[in-house]
Amino acid sequence: MAHTLRARDDLLNHNHHHGRLAGPPPPLRLHAPGQMIRRTAIEIAAAVRSGAVGASDVVEEAIAAAERLDPVLHFLDELDAAGARAAAQRVKPDGLLAGVPFLIKSRTPPDAPIIARLLAAGAIPIGWSTRARPGATSLTFGWNGTEYTRNPWDLSRSPGGSTAGGAAAVAAGVVPLATGGDSGGSLRIPASFSGVVGFKGTYGRIPRPGGRPLGGLTTAGVIGADLDDVILATSIASGPHRLDPNALPPWPVPARSSGGRTRRIAYRSTLGACAADPGVDRVVRERLLAAGVEVVDVPLELAPTDEAWQALSDLDNGRGVEESAAKRAREVRDFNNTALADLFAEVDVLVTPTTLTVAHGYDQHEETIVTGDPCWVFNVTGHPAVSVPAGRSQGLPVGLQVVAPHGADEVALAVARLLLVELPLPPVR
Repeated sequence: MAHTLRARDDLLNHNHHHGRLAGPPPPLRLHAPGQMIRRTAIEIAAAVRSGAVGASDVVEEAIAAAERLDPVLHFLDELDAAGARAAAQRVKPDGLLAGVPFLIKSRTPPDAPIIARLLAAGAIPIGWSTRARPGATSLTFGWNGTEYTRNPWDLSRSPGGSTAGGAAAVAAGVVPLATGGDSGGSLRIPASFSGVVGFKGTYGRIPRPGGRPLGGLTTAGVIGADLDDVILATSIASGPHRLDPNALPPWPVPARSSGGRTRRIAYRSTLGACAADPGVDRVVRERLLAAGVEVVDVPLELAPTDEAWQALSDLDNGRGVEESAAKRAREVRDFNNTALADLFAEVDVLVTPTTLTVAHGYDQHEETIVTGDPCWVFNVTGHPAVSVPAGRSQGLPVGLQVVAPHGADEVALAVARLLLVELPLPPVR
């Protein structure tokens, strides 16, 4: 088998330091044959814990959905039906993610802490999802070796990337969660294109198997159809690990705000040289207006990120970097961190479109496509950033990105909750 799960016994008691969700378990929403009703990971786990449904039943449904939809969407790098069925037989029904099926991004190291911790919470991987083809000019695509991954909103479009297959499968309702990593928008871009949620926590929020690299761009994380699912999975995966002891402390699920003060928000339609598509900009602006938040005009001047990002990426991947390039990357990071600190002294969060465009064609992989400029700025600085659906343009999802100060992940998520729009289910599901 191309992949082997060798999850270590990372049996931290997450029920203890994250706390169980308060209140009675939500009811499992059953549906008639042929009628899809998306169930959240929290709902699935609650039903498994209560005995209303078995983990094996949930897994069988996910496997059947994957087998039915993968020939259309091409989101699987490999399906592991046998492994998933065996895991469902072994799962303990008391975990926070008991019986929840999920997909692992292909080429994720088998000892990745995020995988071990989701498994320890009772989640069950059904296989590996596609990512961008190595060497492709653009990375906002997925590739299974023979076919490019398609977007369930429009089969002529890409679901984004590089966590392409995970976003397509989550949007289509095959699984409620999928793992990935975000070094330049790889969680947030596909979340935007596919109409789901992608969260990159503050750098170091989730430990990584290689520890802290020199460049420090990549944050592990999850894509999900439901914001609370993404928050819970991030909390479960957080905290230092023997393979990354410098990771941030365990992050409990933040309490929901009881309301009160109006959030102060700065809005920028773009953070680079390229402008956002007018339709995308309009959707985000209209959502801010409808939500009743206070949008304030605060100056923000950021240094260009492209050269700095490339130097830091080269450092992360063991490629040689000229001393002058490394020095300049550090200067850009420091300058932008200071500029953002000044901004956040005046506002709670910064909001941007997640991508400058809606999903592009799946067959444009050899073109240089500029759409994720609002994302990679915050990989260089390490700020928390979350993408949630804001509406649609041209019939396709538009994502908005909420960015908060370092360590203030709960602020970004609270504002994202105010702004997100519940989209209808996509045509392919």
